[in-house]
Amino acid sequence: MKITLFVILLVVTVAMAGPRIGGRVGYTTAEDPFTGLSADGAIFGGQLTLPIMPVLGIEISGTYTSTKSDVSMDSYLTNYIEDEYGLDFSGDVDGLRDYMENQLGWSIPAQADMMKDYTATYHNLGLAGIVRADIPMGGSPFVPYVGGGGGVHFVVSDADAMLAMLEQQTTGAPAIDPYDHIFPSAEGVLGLTFKPMGAPVSMFGEVRLSKPFGDDAGDAIITYFGGANLGF
Repeated sequence: MKITLFVILLVVTVAMAGPRIGGRVGYTTAEDPFTGLSADGAIFGGQLTLPIMPVLGIEISGTYTSTKSDVSMDSYLTNYIEDEYGLDFSGDVDGLRDYMENQLGWSIPAQADMMKDYTATYHNLGLAGIVRADIPMGGSPFVPYVGGGGGVHFVVSDADAMLAMLEQQTTGAPAIDPYDHIFPSAEGVLGLTFKPMGAPVSMFGEVRLSKPFGDDAGDAIITYFGGANLGF
């Protein structure tokens, strides 16, 4: 009976408060695990907030970021061989080419091709579910909040022209595949909401820390967001 009453009260509270929906833009700091390059850049997304009680809610959000970087074949292969075989050829192009030919059985790319810049792309689609708790400030329209939860990152990275060339340089099946991984993550947020009295819109600024888990998941991702929500 007590559980049933609690569920009824919870449903009524949510119905009276109503969900909030909105969008966000910001700047994220990340590393491309395929090339080892910085993937810092713009990020955008949206969110749906479902109130549980006056100061507590569940936020479901989705975000997307994409960057392009220039990478030379020697630095790309140095990063690849270090990750795969634990060998460091940083600055030693001749040693790298010798290892590729005599240990991996690859045809040696021309010196000019090794030093040439190619375009590497990085994509990260993030989904998260976060429990948010507001910190009331009396009658102030500014309301700080904190939250935590879990999520997942869908990461894709490649260097198209370089991969095509490497496929031609190898025999049989391609030796390097584009990088596509799914990483679960822990999420934490700290933010501030501004909601004018009686208005069906609010604005917020937020810092989010996301820690992906798994092999080659990389370091924690820090993102700075600004956005708005519609709904009371």
